[in-house]
Amino acid sequence: MLKKVLIRFLWVGLIILSLDVVYTHTLYPKDLEEKSKEVVEIWNSQDSADIYYFGESSNTTYRETDSLKNRISEFTNWFYPSLRITNINKFATHGGVYRQWLKVIDTKKKLPHAIIITLNLRSFNAGWIHSNLETQLQEAMVFTQPFPNIVNRFFLSLQAFDNKTDKQREEDMLRDYRTVPLVFPYPFPFKTVSEWDSHMAAGGYLKPDGSWDMDKIVLACHFIKGYGFNIRQNNPRIADFDAIYDWCSKFQVNLYLNLLAENVQYADSLVGKDLVFLMKQNRDFLVKRYQKGNCKVIDNLEVVPGREFIDLEWTTEHYACKGRMTIAKNISDTLKKQFNNKYKKAY
Repeated sequence: MLKKVLIRFLWVGLIILSLDVVYTHTLYPKDLEEKSKEVVEIWNSQDSADIYYFGESSNTTYRETDSLKNRISEFTNWFYPSLRITNINKFATHGGVYRQWLKVIDTKKKLPHAIIITLNLRSFNAGWIHSNLETQLQEAMVFTQPFPNIVNRFFLSLQAFDNKTDKQREEDMLRDYRTVPLVFPYPFPFKTVSEWDSHMAAGGYLKPDGSWDMDKIVLACHFIKGYGFNIRQNNPRIADFDAIYDWCSKFQVNLYLNLLAENVQYADSLVGKDLVFLMKQNRDFLVKRYQKGNCKVIDNLEVVPGREFIDLEWTTEHYACKGRMTIAKNISDTLKKQFNNKYKKAY
């Protein structure tokens, strides 16, 4: 009986192997390009990339009136013209995606000298963790799993990944807003984001005639939900960036975490010092945790003034030309220690 079972398992294995070979040489390239084109970009560039820049919309978004519409990664490359900084970019990405991108780098081939990874403060909040964009991001990660290509394709067809409905994700987000406590080192009147948000929504700003100033109220509520949180050890993004740090340490690749600028001026004027305190506290937490070994945290939190943010009715990390150039300059200055002999002043 045992022999028959082993023979059957062997036949199943041979069938899967045969199907995998056929699939890999026929439909797989098209599926990969459609679902995970960033993986293809990494594979195609590994032999030539000196530095990888992993980013999201902050890297590519510009103001239509900008005299220069270059990406942050391109501005950074201006300071190191003899190096090839290869940008891998996808909107709404976060540490969990970057972690998977690292896994597809072939460690038996030429490794980059350094990796710059976007560290977006808002990606640690409940709204981003439970975003309805997460299903699409998780679908794209199926082909990065360590299984035969045909097996991953089978998982994809079964939607065997984090495939919650938009309603489920919204419920998870609202639950976190209601239940996760806000922690301050001093008395604070609201226990959760939900309480704070509800207070602001109930007439937090009034017009001269006594009516509610809904434009300011809505924007202030966006800021509260965007930055009203404490980064804790159990935040899933911490596990992601821990894994990123470990990968770079293991393969001796220098890691630069590009902590993005946030509109601290608007946060202060709309909501006040309590929200700014949380933003700075979370920044300090990340710097303290990752500023070690072969990792440098490039702290841009407060370097871009409010007027340089493109979206003034929402919380984003989208900057006009001067903002992008400022962040690129900070990155280039931090890279000097490793690439000083390659540095050239660009602006």
